[in-house]
Amino acid sequence: MINAVGYEVPGEAFDLSYRRPPLNERSGVPILVGIGDPVAGPLVGLFYDAPSTPEQLAGPPDLTPAHSHPCDNFRIVMVGELWVGRERYHHGEFRLQRSGRPYGSDGDAPHVDGNWRVIFFADRRGHRVRPTNRELRAQAASPEAIAATHERFGDVLPVILPDEDDGVDGLVTTVDKPFSKQGHVDASFAEADTWPQLGNGGRVAVTLMGVHDVGPVVVLQRTPAGAVATPACTFGSDVARFVIAGSALADRERLMGDGRFQAAGVPWPEVVAGPDGLDELLIVGDRRGAAPQVDGADDTGWAASLTAILDDLRDRLGQLAPA
Repeated sequence: MINAVGYEVPGEAFDLSYRRPPLNERSGVPILVGIGDPVAGPLVGLFYDAPSTPEQLAGPPDLTPAHSHPCDNFRIVMVGELWVGRERYHHGEFRLQRSGRPYGSDGDAPHVDGNWRVIFFADRRGHRVRPTNRELRAQAASPEAIAATHERFGDVLPVILPDEDDGVDGLVTTVDKPFSKQGHVDASFAEADTWPQLGNGGRVAVTLMGVHDVGPVVVLQRTPAGAVATPACTFGSDVARFVIAGSALADRERLMGDGRFQAAGVPWPEVVAGPDGLDELLIVGDRRGAAPQVDGADDTGWAASLTAILDDLRDRLGQLAPA
């Protein structure tokens, strides 16, 4: 089920681009889209900031006070610079963050090109900010604040986790790097040569997040120029898909910042990487529908490779605390 906050979903399949309205007319006001399970599925945030003025460039970044989220979360940058604690993120760089772990202030630095980034919360019940400052946290968890959140989000957020609940520890990934003491790992498409290889010559990093049975799957995929990125296929889940670099050739050409949402059961056409290759992000809202059903030939074995990786990650979930 796909629904959104402050945006009327136009149907079972629709495009949203950082290069076009309505997103590029909402500087500082994200579009938040719920996909997958209607209670514990992910909330996908599309955050756009217009190019900064000279006055903004000369000033400080607008940062949220140090906080945590009681859910696994993910963020990736396309344009601009994102600050999270002491870390700085730029084009193609991303952060995987475990549930309930506090980290520093975060936000976007003023940038001449503006800021485009995707931030998503693996379990919408725990998306809200929990400040580390006790006074701010008490304010954020007050009955008035919770009631205002319910009013703003409506049916997109039927349940909010209690303030003392740290959420579900459900993050397992093929990214072969150690997690920090703050429970996060940083990675980048610049490191794609170290990721598992696919039959099309591409590379992929896959992550399970959130609730163990219905949480989302994150697929970061690099496909060489002219190769089939994905065959014509159908997922049994809602899927959000974004071009991070290069271009995707399908029903039309899609460039960096172009995204598409499709409901479960809506067929995806074959996608071919453009002349400069293709870096992309796929968020499968509900892992129960993550194994793609190929509609025709899959000469590279992409679907089988993805399914095998998912099976391995599911096995690794047993090493984490129970959901």
